[in-house]
Amino acid sequence: MMQNKKPRIIIITGSIGTGKSTAVNILKQKGFQVLDSDKIVHEGYNVGNKMYNEVLDYFGKDIINTDGTINRQKLGQIVFNNENSLKKLNEIVHSSVFDELVDGIKNCKDKVIFLDIPLALEEKENIMKFNLNYDEIWLVYVNSDIQKERLKQRAISENKNPDDVLSIMHRQIPIEKKRQMVDEVIMNEGTIEDLQIEIEKLLNKKCLS
Repeated sequence: MMQNKKPRIIIITGSIGTGKSTAVNILKQKGFQVLDSDKIVHEGYNVGNKMYNEVLDYFGKDIINTDGTINRQKLGQIVFNNENSLKKLNEIVHSSVFDELVDGIKNCKDKVIFLDIPLALEEKENIMKFNLNYDEIWLVYVNSDIQKERLKQRAISENKNPDDVLSIMHRQIPIEKKRQMVDEVIMNEGTIEDLQIEIEKLLNKKCLS
């Protein structure tokens, strides 16, 4: 029996307010397998999971709620003012995420698999450290003015302070710089239908339709 060929591995990334989640949903609707790093983190905190156990072993039972779940607020307070604790938590989380991504790639029988890593460019050092091999990075892009406007509108609709949301944007690599760091750019400055057309064109270009 011949072994399955390794799938083409495409990281899809963006910045806050660029619409990456919408692009990922379009890819899923088209039947592509997408491994979601944020979902892996979220599920990793579930009781009994490897990541849960490692966090508990390091930070102790004081961070546990009565039902056994991790109190994320207490954990956040511990790491907020302690650089070593934050570093350790990040190591545990990153190790868990990249192990899951590598396993998911190994088990993929499709010709292509997408990895949804929101801050892939900020995390490039970890991607190399954990030997996550990939073929391409695609960036969901809007110009910074549209990005700011979308973030302001989102903050207002969610009763949040726009300045708080914009501060997250300023902690990320500027979107214009990201544009120079990737293999492909998916423009998302119009409607969802426009985005669907952009993705379809790129899939055709890559012979993935």
